[in-house]
Amino acid sequence: MNTSIPMNALRDGQTMPVRVDGTEVLLCRVDGAFFAVGNYCSHARQALHTGRLRGYELTCPLHGARFDVRDGRCVRGPATEGLPTYRVFVEGGKVNVSVGGVRAKGPP
Repeated sequence: MNTSIPMNALRDGQTMPVRVDGTEVLLCRVDGAFFAVGNYCSHARQALHTGRLRGYELTCPLHGARFDVRDGRCVRGPATEGLPTYRVFVEGGKVNVSVGGVRAKGPP
């Protein structure tokens, strides 16, 4: 299954938490492209939608772990595991996120 959000709901550098079939996903927009990762830090399960997105790096607000939203990999600890990533496609002016076939977490 998937969810659909209007493209103009997010500007560059913004994030939006969405629930897709019971999965908490964080939709991110960077340089006009959309990415979807798990909304919880792999270190302390802190909600990432309250964190900061700078470029492609998402920073956890609790301990400062950083993740690349393009592939979910952890780029700075204390986290050692990446985030799950989800398929995103744009169709008819809407951003669609699919949690079916979740991609593997990025490398530590």
